[in-house]
Amino acid sequence: MGKIILLPEEIRNKIAAGEVVERPVSVVKELVENSIDAGAKRVVIEIINGGETLISVLDDGEGMSKEDAILALNRYATSKIKNEQDLYNIKTLGFRGEALASIASVSKMEIRTRTEEDEGVFIRVEGGIIKEIQPWQGAKGTSIRVYDLFYNVPARRKFLKSKATETNLIVDFVKRIVLAFPEISFSFIQDGKSKFITSGNGKREEIIVKLFDIGSLEDLISLENKEGDYFIEGFISKPGKLVSLKPQDYFFVNRRWVRNNLILHVVKEGYKGRLLEGYYPLSILFLSIPYNEVDVNVHPTKREVKFEKEKEVLAFIENSIRIALQNQDKILYESIGFGIKGDRKDKISEVSNSKLESIPLPFSLEESKKRLSENVREYMPIKSDFRVVGQIFDNYIIIEMKDKILIIDQNAAHERIKYEELKKKVCLGTLQNVEVLFPIIVEISKEEKELLDKKKELLEKFAFSWEDFGPYHVRILRVPYEFLNFDSKNIENLFKEILSDINEENLSLLEDKIVRSLACHSVIRSGNILTPEEMEALVNMIFEEKIPLTCPHGRPFIWEIKKGEIEKYFQRK
Repeated sequence: MGKIILLPEEIRNKIAAGEVVERPVSVVKELVENSIDAGAKRVVIEIINGGETLISVLDDGEGMSKEDAILALNRYATSKIKNEQDLYNIKTLGFRGEALASIASVSKMEIRTRTEEDEGVFIRVEGGIIKEIQPWQGAKGTSIRVYDLFYNVPARRKFLKSKATETNLIVDFVKRIVLAFPEISFSFIQDGKSKFITSGNGKREEIIVKLFDIGSLEDLISLENKEGDYFIEGFISKPGKLVSLKPQDYFFVNRRWVRNNLILHVVKEGYKGRLLEGYYPLSILFLSIPYNEVDVNVHPTKREVKFEKEKEVLAFIENSIRIALQNQDKILYESIGFGIKGDRKDKISEVSNSKLESIPLPFSLEESKKRLSENVREYMPIKSDFRVVGQIFDNYIIIEMKDKILIIDQNAAHERIKYEELKKKVCLGTLQNVEVLFPIIVEISKEEKELLDKKKELLEKFAFSWEDFGPYHVRILRVPYEFLNFDSKNIENLFKEILSDINEENLSLLEDKIVRSLACHSVIRSGNILTPEEMEALVNMIFEEKIPLTCPHGRPFIWEIKKGEIEKYFQRK
């Protein structure tokens, strides 16, 4: 007798259910998506005990006839595709016809449904077996109640997480679906208590404020971009605002929420230089692309997709985020009102190309102030619509304007200026080096020696020059001009910091890390006390260059506080 047998229908259904119904949130997802596909304008979701005891979804969609409701309890019964070609042009959220049968096979289910034309029907199912069918009088639409999920699959039930965890997963899904369909009114009830109701007025902004409890959209940037057949819209957080150590991405393709690590990566790439390492921005993005260019049939739960033109799609997303962030910088610069006109612009450019393009920070604070002051005297400032109030905590410059004040982190701001300047010099090949007065000996390991030899040409591009000085030492001979006045210890520390990054294989990433290290070590420090003229020069440099408003590591360096906020605090308004 052979070893291979055909599994009974009951076991086959439970295996299939395991693919589609991983946990309670899977049930909520499938039922809500069916409601949306049925044209519902109102959807009520209720859960008890994290969905283990009860999951209920009620809608006012088109409903099902008795025959369709019974047929829908079979696997691969669907109204959404008719032939193979339809698989490559899917416009609905559901399409496989597996969900209802899979859910019914691992729960006790009650279906109440009626169409506009037909009499309603009530169906009770246990473990995939229909137990009762009765006529039902009710409003057009469908109500599906799922009790005792996994009651007949104790192994699956045992692996469910805590009630709080399962509830949070459901809440997170409901947030996503509500964001995708603001024109539908959603109600969410948890353990007998109403958690939220959306109006269904189509205003996504209202939903974001309500669901994310952020008070207003002030910390978000509105994003919209179109390129050929691709269109993207949504909201991303301002640099330094609403960031998290965990991913907080809400990404939708043709209104279908998807999880895609490549998209998460390009979102972070769009923020490059504006976000602290290890942090994630809040991103709520809706991508519309031709249906035949995206495959949604690659995962049992339909939460992953494949793009036909993946490289083009990802580049479009990254570029859209970068443009939105740049536009946000422009808005702030324009609101502050800095501008350069006529021969003043030419004069500033002329000065910038000489001394202002580089303010080296020597090891001596007095020498640092002397050099910055020399630059100030040769600098013809933009006509100032601001007043330097002063410096606090030896690092923050306070600027007063007509209807606001600005607080500027002098170290972070100067670091961004130097980063942009050095990046440009490296690109043009104009980074100059100077010979150090006293050769600096640096101890290195055998591995570091090998890396130095391998990356010698690259480091020479950054104006470093050295020679071997024994088996485990090198002697630094030349350094970038910006470090002319550094003492030996500071140069050694800089060289070692670059050494720690030099094993990076990605050349572009390595070059960026080196530029960031150079910028970080060559600027005004926190603790450097500046004169009013020096502060004004630094502020003018910021707005002359229209630089991104974060340091190269992603920390914001400017904080705008409106006069109205101050008056409101002191109850003058």
